[in-house]
Amino acid sequence: VGAIEGDEELTPLGHHLAKLPVDVLIGKMMLFGGIFGCLSPILSISAFLSYKSPFIYPKDEKQNVERAKLALLTDKLEGLSDSNDSSTQSDHLVLMVAYKKWQKILLKRGTKAAQQFCSKYFLSSSVMYMIRDMRIQFGTLLADIGLINLPNKNQTGGKKKDDLDSWFSDESQMFNMYANHSSIVKAILCAGLYPNVAATEQGVAGAALSNLRKSSNSAAKAHPVWYDGRREVHIHPSSINSQLKSFEHPFLVFLEKVETNKVFLRDTTIVSPFSILLFGGSINVQHQTGQVTIDGWLKVTAPAQIAVLFKELRLTLHSILRQMIRNPQNSTIANNEVVKSMIQLLLEEDKPQK
Repeated sequence: VGAIEGDEELTPLGHHLAKLPVDVLIGKMMLFGGIFGCLSPILSISAFLSYKSPFIYPKDEKQNVERAKLALLTDKLEGLSDSNDSSTQSDHLVLMVAYKKWQKILLKRGTKAAQQFCSKYFLSSSVMYMIRDMRIQFGTLLADIGLINLPNKNQTGGKKKDDLDSWFSDESQMFNMYANHSSIVKAILCAGLYPNVAATEQGVAGAALSNLRKSSNSAAKAHPVWYDGRREVHIHPSSINSQLKSFEHPFLVFLEKVETNKVFLRDTTIVSPFSILLFGGSINVQHQTGQVTIDGWLKVTAPAQIAVLFKELRLTLHSILRQMIRNPQNSTIANNEVVKSMIQLLLEEDKPQK
């Protein structure tokens, strides 16, 4: 995760993670969500991943539930500002959108309308209320370590829960500057969930790929084959990515694997090469071939100077986290020039190529 140095000292990231009483991957995601200005969506996703999926599967309704998930994403009413088709290749974004819509209906039209929304989209109402409480709890933890400042009237009793949850969703806040950009949210998912990553053949380095192919069942397949660096893995049938025949990028991140007759990845999000370069493992640049390997097995094709730039950006992010330890009160980080340039890179990468 990047929390411990070789000598077992805590890194700047580890220092912050040690103060957050949550799973380290979730904690890392929340920290970076605040730093990169997409806190509200990351609070929702972190809460769902820490608790459980809100989707209910009544008997014989599986296909209707899958349709409801896609309908949530493709209904662009309060969608993402860059919601092209690629932004639908994510189970985590479905969870985020479900919460955002539920919260809006609850605040504007009350509990009955929120309950009807849940029934329509096969969502558990009690899970949604639990997620609201967890968002407040997680947001307050980030305030405790100085990443954000809570509003002065920090009363969270009774009616005030709605107020504090709305405040965490407020898009005029610095920590939510990029909350509507799916490319940034997905990059932060990559930052949090890495090294839980899988890649298709296109994203696996040559030597690693020949070993993986030996262990895989090599019959011709209608869908791309995914590998986790050790073996072939499969996207779980409940994922919105399970039936896709082509993906925008050859990488995905996930929280958990389940082994039955095959190894399944439960909730998945397709992530971009820049996300892997910024937040993945150690980078090895092969200057002659223009190939970059990450953690010895993932492959990105990029000019050497790009890879070197990403190495530098990572070191700078490390020092930003260090400054934040020394002086958390001065960390309006979304204003930091280096973070801004990282965000710019991620936004540029997501634009359709002309």
